[in-house]
Order: sequence, then C-alpha cells, then structure tokens
Amino acid sequence: MQGKDIFVTIHLNYFVIICYVCINRCGYNMNLYIINEFCRGAVYGIGTYVRELTAILKNSSINIYVVNLNTDKPQIECEKIEGIFYLYFPAPLQWSMNNQEQWDLYHRNIIYWLKLHVKDKKELIFHLNYTRRSKLAEELKKTFDCKIILTVHYLDWCFNLFGNFMCFRKILETRRINQGDEYEQIKDIFQREKETFQIVDRIICLSKRIQQHLQCDYGINSNKITTIYNGLTDIVPVVGKSVLRQKYYIPLDIPVFLFVGRIDDIKGLKYALRAFRIILENYPDCRFLIAGSGDFDKYLLECKDIWMNIIWTGLVEMEKLYELYTIADIGVMPSFHEQCSYVAIEMMMHGLPIIASTSTGLGEMIENNVTGLHIPVIEYTDRAEIDSSLLAKKMLYLLKHPLVTIRMGQNGRKRYFENYSLEIFRENMLKLYKSCWYHDDGKIKVLIVTGQNNHNWEVSHIAIKQILENSGLFAIDVAISPKEGKIMSNFKPIFASYQLVILDYNGDRWPEETEKSFLEFVENGGGVVVYHAANNAFRDWKEYNRIIGFGGWENRDETAGPYIYMKEGCLVYDKETSGCAGSHGFQHEFVLHCGNLEHPVTKGLPTAWCHAQDELYDRMRGPGIVKDVLFWGYSDPATKGSGRDELAMFTVNYGKARIFHTTLGHAGNSLNDNVAMQCAGFQVTLLRGAEWAATGEVTLPVPDDFPTETTISLRKNYK
Repeated sequence: MQGKDIFVTIHLNYFVIICYVCINRCGYNMNLYIINEFCRGAVYGIGTYVRELTAILKNSSINIYVVNLNTDKPQIECEKIEGIFYLYFPAPLQWSMNNQEQWDLYHRNIIYWLKLHVKDKKELIFHLNYTRRSKLAEELKKTFDCKIILTVHYLDWCFNLFGNFMCFRKILETRRINQGDEYEQIKDIFQREKETFQIVDRIICLSKRIQQHLQCDYGINSNKITTIYNGLTDIVPVVGKSVLRQKYYIPLDIPVFLFVGRIDDIKGLKYALRAFRIILENYPDCRFLIAGSGDFDKYLLECKDIWMNIIWTGLVEMEKLYELYTIADIGVMPSFHEQCSYVAIEMMMHGLPIIASTSTGLGEMIENNVTGLHIPVIEYTDRAEIDSSLLAKKMLYLLKHPLVTIRMGQNGRKRYFENYSLEIFRENMLKLYKSCWYHDDGKIKVLIVTGQNNHNWEVSHIAIKQILENSGLFAIDVAISPKEGKIMSNFKPIFASYQLVILDYNGDRWPEETEKSFLEFVENGGGVVVYHAANNAFRDWKEYNRIIGFGGWENRDETAGPYIYMKEGCLVYDKETSGCAGSHGFQHEFVLHCGNLEHPVTKGLPTAWCHAQDELYDRMRGPGIVKDVLFWGYSDPATKGSGRDELAMFTVNYGKARIFHTTLGHAGNSLNDNVAMQCAGFQVTLLRGAEWAATGEVTLPVPDDFPTETTISLRKNYK
C-alpha cells in the first residue's frame, strides 16, 4: 500500500463490501496497530485510553494505525488524521453479539484483510484492548511475525460478581456446579481470558492488584506482566469556582459532592445516595451532582423526598464535566470495580479529595488519609456490599474538617503529577513498545522480587526501580507475590531470563519449583542484591541463608549461625554467644566506615560518610561466608544499639555468584516521605552494588553530591 490507491473487496457474513483505501507509508522504525472495538468500553474508559495513547505517540518515530472493529460504518474506510491512520471495519450484520464462533469468524476476516494489505511488517506490534480475544491473538501470531500487547482494562467476571474475589475463587474451586448457568458462564469467561493472556507477549495491567490477580489466579508468569497507570493531559480550569457556582446558581457556601460515572449497580451509586440522605440531616442545603447516563428511573426511587438536593446532568461533554469538577468540593466513588479510573485521575487533577471504595485499583489510587478516605468493600461468598452509614461518616468528616479536605485535594493534585500525568504515561508506554523488539539496548536485565513483607514494599520496590532506571544502566521487571497466606503455586518468576535479581521480599515460602529455579540461577553465577528486610526471610531455608550471609528476626537464634560483626577493624564470627538474632535501635543518622577501599563498589568513595536517618541492623546471625566488608557502622547504645560495629554492606562468598547485601534503606510512608532511600549514599551504593553483582565491575562515577562524614545528601527525585 505504499502510496497506492487500492480497491478492496472483502466478504463478511456473505455480503460484499467495496471500499477505497489510501495509505502512505512513512518509513518509520516500528509499526503499531492499536485494536479498538466500538462497544460500551470504547464509549467510556477504553475510548479515552486509545485517544490518550495516540496523543502521546505522535512524533515518536512509530507508524501508528488505529483499527476500529464493530463500527457503524457501512463499509471499510480509512482516514489519516495528524499522521495517524484510522481504519474502520463495519459490524457484522444479523449476528448474535454473544456467539463466540461468529466473532472468531469476523476476526479471521479482519486478519485476512490485514494480511493482504499490511506491506511494512518490520517490528510489527498489535496492541489489543479486550481480554476475550484468544482466537484473534492466535490468528495474528499465525499470520505475522509480530509482538502482541494486551491492556487489561477490565475483567468480565468483575461485572458479573461486582469485583468479589471471594466469590470468584469459590466458583473456580467448585467442581460440581449446582448454582445454575451463571457460574458456568463465569468459568467460561475465565478460561477465554486465560487463553488470551497465555498467547500474548506482554500484558499491561492498570493496577498492581490486578497484576497479582493474574499471577495468582490465572497462573500468568510475572515476567510478561507490567503495571502502567493511565495518564491524562493536565487541563487547568480557566474559570474559578466562584464564577462557575454563580453560573450554575449554586451558592459558594453550600457543600457539593460529585459522582461521575455510569448510572448502574456496579458503580455503587445507591450506597452514595443513601449516605447522602444521612448527610442532609446535618447539612440540609448540601448538593449532590451526578454526571453520567444510565437507568435513572431505578435510582430516582432512592431519592424520594430529597430530589431537590440532587442534580442529574446526564452524560456531558468533557468541557462541562471539567466545570463540574471545579464546582465540587468532594468526589465520591463507591464503585465495586475500577482499575485505573479516569474519573479518579480527573478528580485528583482538579484537586478534589476523594472518598473511594477499596475495590480493585481504587484502593491503590487513593491514599487513605492523604488524598482521600477509603470505604471498604464488604465481600461475602455470594455478594458484595458497601456500608452506607460508614460512607456517610466519611463524608461528614470531610465536611466538618475543611482544612483536611483542602490538604487532601492538594495532595491529590501532587499524586496526579507523580503517577498519572501524560508525560509519565508516555515514558512508560514508549519503554514498553521499545522493549518488545529492542531488548533494552544492552541494559542490565533486572528482576525485583517483592510483594509480601513486614515493610512497606509498595514504596521500596518502586523507589529501587526508579533509582536503577534513572541511571540508564538497567532494564527492570517486577515480580509481585500473592498476599500472605494466599496460594503461591503460580508464583514462578523466570530468574534465568535476568542478569540480576533484587530481593525485596519477606514472606511465605516460595513453591518448590521457584526455590529450585532461584538456586540454579545463583549457582550458575547470577547476580543477587539482598535489600534490607530480605535478610529476615526464610529462616528454615538453609541455602537461602547461606546466600544472604546473615539474617535476623523470625525466631532466629544461635542455631541460625554465629553473630557476625566487626571488632577493631576485623571481621568476627561469634559462635560462643547465645541469643536472638536481629534488632536495631532508634532510626537516626549515622556514619558508615569503609572496610575495603579497593573493591569496585567502594573504590573512589569516601572512607567515611554520613547516612540519612535509617535503621542500623545489629545482632545479625547467619551461616554464610562474608567475602568483603564494604561498609560498617557503630551501633550506639545511646540509640538502643548493640554497642558493636555492625555490617551495613558486604559481599557473600557463594560459588560463582556475586552477591551484594545492604541492610540499609528502610522504606517510608510514601515516595516523598522516604528519607533513608532518598539518601544519595544509599542510592549510589545500591547502583554500584547492583552493577557489580550483575557484571563484576563498576562503571558509574562517584557523584559530586555523595555525602561527607558530617553532612547527609538527599536525592528526593531518586536520580
């Protein structure tokens, strides 16, 4: 199709379409086909996703096609808008929407057309946006030398079961079904989704909880899953709240709540309306704005006698919707199923505090008591509910504490810039597309193993990832374990695919297959970084304790090995003293002293430097052999320490492996409140230790901002 005008004849469901197509190739390096379908999802979240995705990819040296299926066009059409090609395929005529065989035939015809007319097949990527498309993915794989990416915008079973994981797992575990066809249908949905997940090359999750769900319940390997949050363009309101309140005849001193979304049961609107009725007992002039379309009659019954306080706008265009965000004081999102909600992003972008359910992705989007308040979803084996009275208490709390409300709104806007801006979305998506074909340009491939931990792993693993990625040397994947006590049998990271494994894990034992795979990785010379509380893990796994050198807590005592510490500049293995293993005094700043000036990790660094406020682990025991003491610090009794010189960083002698162990870096409450990991000394030694463990050498220079013996130095942006 290079510059040629083509008449295409294609048979779909026994009718002939003749269409005119003109596509000019641009000679770009990568060819990306974004597959979209016209349905409810396209009108709401997926349509926004495709729009924002195409916006960020303009001028990116990627040749972009948006393939729209199931459209209302009478024939196949093509148009080019701002350098992006849009293809429209008509919906099949007189077919059942629920007949999977007919849809499989429809998709095969689409692929037949693409096979005839896609001439530039260099670095070809198909980006799917619907989960039950296993046959489409399978046929694409058969027809093209391509990579397939799938974004999981939602899981179909969540709509049937209101996001109730307890009920979902009960259905999967039930062998004989007596509850009726709905349960069999959910099992069928699960199987179709699982088939799609297994066929595609990469999976984008929009929340970490769904990533864990795919790993644990669907058995999908963590190496092919990436969590990338949605992003939106920042649009600052031109007109202020007071002017807009006047425009819509709402007094400035009247509190206004806002709900945005489809008017149906899964959005939990009835619970919000019941809570609002309670609010009116204390604030009778309060208003509730409800923006969205759906079954109004059903919900008007919930509003009996309070109609005058509720404003129903219906579905409004974006400009008007953004005015509503500006008018409102508090956002309410009692939904049963969201992943990375655009409504939540828009509310944070406009500085609104949000009262949100803990369903799927909302619980991680909204920081409880920071950017809003959580309302728990109550799961039973046969239903899910929200406590309207508790929701009302949360709403009343924000009304009675206006300064808290303002602060949460400001924090929400900061969170938008940190996680959901279009710039961050663009960076993450381009990195993913590039990794499909370019294999990270020779960067060191790293796997961070995290999940269960008695420390804040949700902060620590992101901080580690940012530190390493910002150096430009590393390409990072993350394997997140199931929650404590959950089924671990599907947690099977492929360690052999990486040069370096970073351990940020302290929880349940891994499956036997996973432990064996990790030992093979280490024995074959793989690099390992043991970070902070990873030395608490696996008290009863002998080889793991030899790999980490020493450990603490988890009922370790003299049977775990000797105390290991420094005394008068020499390494001591104290086999005589009994007692428990693992402790630390108060968090404080402390000076670290170099134990080996010639090691690649320490070479060029100061002989002594001051570390930011952190825990200094002491009384550590283990069966391992310390190879090089890199840094140690004095555990001062004045801070409830041991009174000994304790190892803070060292390497371990374990066969061919290179193992770097750092006890530093206690994670804070958030990436902003995380002083130990913001310390430039921690970040630089982590980078140098990681590079050495992976390659045996260190190429990173000593930076100018490295701490001195008397002064700490912080890198709050982790670079």
